[in-house]
Amino acid sequence: MIRSPQFGAILMRSAELIAIQGQQVFDALAIGLPANRISILLALYTQGPLSSTELAKHIGLSRQLIESRLKGSVKDGFFASQPDARDSRKRVYVITPQAMPEAEKIVAIMQDFEQVYATLWQEIGVDIEQALQAMEKGLAKRSLVHRLYDHSPHLEP
Repeated sequence: MIRSPQFGAILMRSAELIAIQGQQVFDALAIGLPANRISILLALYTQGPLSSTELAKHIGLSRQLIESRLKGSVKDGFFASQPDARDSRKRVYVITPQAMPEAEKIVAIMQDFEQVYATLWQEIGVDIEQALQAMEKGLAKRSLVHRLYDHSPHLEP
């Protein structure tokens, strides 16, 4: 039996809906930092100066995507690049002093979002964050293609 719509499409739509609605919240609260840069902000706010490689590892996105997102926010003056105090050959990113008041506002809002998500998880009866983390671990252990071949050996090349 084939389900319609498929799981991947539902997951992508849900992620897009969260991104759109999150941006709507930011727009309503007059927050200038694009919602897709919040994970960078939270990492720098909680961890201190980090390189793009460290940010990528911490957040779980590619270094190239992190650098792409940093570029615009550095240009806008929200983040700055500076030499690493531990290794002057390395560049790290920080939240600029002028952006710190907005950064603190965003961090406070994200703490409020934690309660919103907790209520949503109760409403739907599933902690989506925990479920997705478990799925990531499962897929890291055994990929979809291997799972498909286990289930349908006739498909193996």
